[in-house]
Amino acid sequence: MTSVLGIHHVTAIASDPQHNLDFYMGLLGLRLVKRTVNFDDPETYHLYFGDEVGHPGSIMTFFPWPGARPGRQGTRQVAVTSFAVLPRALGFWVERLVRHGIRYEGPTKQVISFKDRDGLMLEIVGDAGAEARPAWGEAPGIPREHAIHGFHGVTIWAERGDATERVLVDTLGFRQVREDGTTRRFAVGDGGPGTVVDVRSVGGFVHGAGGAGTVHHVAWRVADDAAQLQMRERVTQAGLDPTPVIDRNYFHSVYFHEPGGVLFELATDPPGFAIDEPVARLGEGLMLPRQYEAQRPQIEAVLPPIHLPVPASAAALLTSTTGPEDVSGDALGFMHRYIPPAAGAELASSTTLLLLHGTGGDEEDLIPLGRAVLPGAGLLSPRGKVLERGAPRFFRRLAEGVFDQEDLARRTEELAQFIEAAAKTYELDRDGIVAVGFSNGANIAASLLLLRPGLLRGAVLLSPMVPFEPDAPPDLSGTSVFIGAGRADSIAPPEQTEHLADLLRRAGADVTVHWAPGGHAVTEGELDAARQWLRQSVVERPQERRMPIAKED
Repeated sequence: MTSVLGIHHVTAIASDPQHNLDFYMGLLGLRLVKRTVNFDDPETYHLYFGDEVGHPGSIMTFFPWPGARPGRQGTRQVAVTSFAVLPRALGFWVERLVRHGIRYEGPTKQVISFKDRDGLMLEIVGDAGAEARPAWGEAPGIPREHAIHGFHGVTIWAERGDATERVLVDTLGFRQVREDGTTRRFAVGDGGPGTVVDVRSVGGFVHGAGGAGTVHHVAWRVADDAAQLQMRERVTQAGLDPTPVIDRNYFHSVYFHEPGGVLFELATDPPGFAIDEPVARLGEGLMLPRQYEAQRPQIEAVLPPIHLPVPASAAALLTSTTGPEDVSGDALGFMHRYIPPAAGAELASSTTLLLLHGTGGDEEDLIPLGRAVLPGAGLLSPRGKVLERGAPRFFRRLAEGVFDQEDLARRTEELAQFIEAAAKTYELDRDGIVAVGFSNGANIAASLLLLRPGLLRGAVLLSPMVPFEPDAPPDLSGTSVFIGAGRADSIAPPEQTEHLADLLRRAGADVTVHWAPGGHAVTEGELDAARQWLRQSVVERPQERRMPIAKED
C-alpha cells in the first residue's frame, strides 16, 4: 500500500519575527533556508528553518504576526513538536538551555521538554537513528555532533484518538508501534526520526485555540506529484474533502482536516528550496511568490525589519566571550539587541547608536528614542548586568549619586570589550559609533569617553553626572558630545552637568549643552536638539571630511 514517507514540515504561529529568528537560528542552530511571505497574507513573513538545504523532515516554518494574541494548547492540535539529536548530545542541550535562560524538564527517557518564546511546546529527543538524518553543522556555538537532525516526531492531542488513528493507518499508511497509557505511537518506513507521530487521547481537556505558540498544521511527505495524486485519491475515498493541488513554489500541497480537527497537508519532496537561491545563500533575501513580485516595494515597506543572528564568521570570536550566540540573548557578554541600519538611509546608515538605558531599563527601552533621534541608523542596545533590587544598571552605586569606583572601572572595560566585539561581529563602521545614554546609561557613556578615548565617535548624554575624576585628562580631540540636562534636576544637579562639560572640554571634546527647565527626564525639546546636533555635528560633518577631493581635468 502506498504511504506517506514521514513528516515533511511543521508550520506554527509566532508573534515577533526577530525573536523567532533568534530562537530557532540562534538557540536551536537551525538554518534559515527561506525568507518569503504568507501566500494568503503577503504582508506577513513565512520563515522556513531546516538543515543545510531544507531537506523534507527538517523543515520548521512560521507565520510570525507581530502582536499576535497567544494561542491555547489543547485537543484538535499538534501539541508537541520533537527534534532529534544523538543521545550523547543531550547534556550539551541541557547546558545550552540553561545558558539561554530557557526552562526545561528532563532528560527523561532521552527527552528534554521546553517551550519557545511564544509558548510552543518542543522536545529534543536523543535517538541513535538521528545519525542517518542530515544536520546543519555550521551554527555558531553548536558542534556538528550535537546539532539537530531534523524532526523526531509530533504529538497530536485528541479527545478520542480512534478516528485520527484510523486516518493515520488506513489512509496515510502508518502502523502502530507502541502504546503507553493514553498515548499510542505510529510510524512509517524505518520508524526512525522523522517518521513518528504520537496520538494522545486527553478526553475532557479544553479544545486548542489558534494563536502565537500553536501549530497551524503538520505536513506529511510524498515522493512526487504522482504519489501525491494517489494519496489525495485515498483521502477523497475516506470522505475527508481534500483541497486541489496547490503550488507552494518549493513543494506542492494538498490540505485536509482529519476527523479530530487537525489540519493535515500532503507535501511533495521536490522541487526544494534551491530553485530560486543558491544553496550557499539560502535565506538571505526576501523571495516573493511570482504573483507578488510586482508589489515588492509595497510589501517590503510593511514587513518589519529582521536580521540574522550572529554570523558564523564570528564563531571564533564567540568562543572567547561569555554568552550564547542569539541576538536577543547575552551574546558577546551582554543581553542585547542589534538592529541594522535601514536600507537607503544615506548618511545615517553609517552611524550606529549605542543605546544605554537608565536604572530599571533594558535592551528594548531606548530603541524608540534611537529611531526618533536618528532615523535609519543602526542600533546596538545592551542591557546593564548589575541588578539593584532587581532593576538593571550598568554599574553599582553605594548611595544616590555615590558610585562604586572599582565596579565602575570594571564595568566600563566590559562594555568597551562588548563594543569592540560587536563592531567586529556586525561589521560596524568603527568611526560611526555614537553613545546615547540616559541617567545611569549616560554616566557609563561618560566613563567610556574618559577611560577609552577614541572608542566612540561621539555621545548624547541625557541627565548625566561626572562618573569620576581622571588623574589626567584623556585626549578627546575630534570627539563631539551633546549634554541634555534639566535646571531642576535633583538627581543629576546642574552643577554636575557644568562640571562634566568643563571636564570634557578640557580633554579636547567639542561639547554642546542643552538646558531644559524640568527635572530628571527626557523632554521633546531635548530630543529635537539632540536630533539636530547629531545631524550637524556627527553625521554630516564627518561625511564632508571623508569626501574625496575632485581632481581637475
